[in-house]
Amino acid sequence: MRLVTLGTSAAYPTIERASSGYLVNEGKTNILMDLGSGVFRNLLRWVDPSDLSAIIISHLHQDHFIDIYPMYYYLAFHRSEHLPINVYAPEGARDFILQIFSGVSGSRLDAVYSFKSLKDRMFFNIGSIKCQSIKVKHTPMAFGIRLTSQYIISYSSDTAFNEALYDIAADSDIFICEATKQDDYKDILHLTATQAGIIARKANVKNLMLTHIWPDFDPARSQQMAAEQYDGPIIIAEDNMEIYLDS
Repeated sequence: MRLVTLGTSAAYPTIERASSGYLVNEGKTNILMDLGSGVFRNLLRWVDPSDLSAIIISHLHQDHFIDIYPMYYYLAFHRSEHLPINVYAPEGARDFILQIFSGVSGSRLDAVYSFKSLKDRMFFNIGSIKCQSIKVKHTPMAFGIRLTSQYIISYSSDTAFNEALYDIAADSDIFICEATKQDDYKDILHLTATQAGIIARKANVKNLMLTHIWPDFDPARSQQMAAEQYDGPIIIAEDNMEIYLDS
C-alpha cells in the first residue's frame, strides 16, 4: 500500500504546496482523496488520471475539490475506456460542482464522473480496498475516511475536534490529520496540532502525518505541539512525498 501526498496546504496553495489531495495505491487500485488547487498537476507526476479507480471528495470547500474542473477536460478529451469515474462525495455534490462548468451539460459531466453520495458510517469497496466514510464536525458537511486492506490509512478531512475522529483513526498505520491551527480559536472548525497528537495517542495510531497547516505557521512548532501528546513517529506532510506501508 502506497501513499503519495499531492497537496498539503491549508485554504490556498503556496509556491511549495498545492491544496489538499492524497493518492493511495495498492496494485491496480488508485484512489484519489480530495483534489484542491494544484493537485491535478501533481497527480500527473504519479499516475495517468484515466487509471484512477475512484475519487473521494471529503467535503465541498473549493480547496478540496476545485481541480475536478481541469481533470474533467483531461478525461473528456482523452476518452478513457474507464469512464465514468466514480466520485464519492457529500450529497448534492454533483449539482453543486456542475455550477462551475460553464457550457457543460449535466449529461456531459455524467459521462466523465458518476457521483455517489457519502453517508455517515458508510462502507464501500474501491478495487481491493475497503473504505468507510465517517461524518466529522465541519461546515459544510464533511467526512473522514478510512481505507483498509492489509494496512489502514485514515484521513481526518477538515474538522473541529469531535469523538468520531477516534473511530476514523483507530489503529491506523498512518493517520493523515489536519493540524490547521496552533492556537485553539473556538470559532474556527479545525484542529490544533495538539489535538491531532491527542487523537493519535488515544487511537493507537502507528504514524501521525500532520497536514493542512496554515501556510504562515512554522511546521516545526506544529510537530512539537503534537509530540507533547503523542510519542510515535510524526511526519510533516510535504507535496509529492511517497510513503510505502510494508513490513
